[in-house]
Amino acid sequence: MSLEMSAFSAGTRVRVTQQLPAVRHVSTTTIEGKVLRYRQSETGSWFAHSQHDRLWLDRLEIQTDDGEITVLNLDQYSVIELTVRA
Repeated sequence: MSLEMSAFSAGTRVRVTQQLPAVRHVSTTTIEGKVLRYRQSETGSWFAHSQHDRLWLDRLEIQTDDGEITVLNLDQYSVIELTVRA
């Protein structure tokens, strides 16, 4: 998944919903906060067999309203919505 950088620049409020499919159910998690940074970064996956034997992931760092900082690995099951703080 590649994001449009200008849409998710630092300070933008977003709601991210991620799904983890399993055999008999789907686990869904939603988190809302302010974007701190979007980046593509490598992981040390030994089985990746891509450029420099690394797997590149889309990562979104957000800060929730209570100050918690969360790094999300984005995939095809990630839904990102722009939000407005009420």
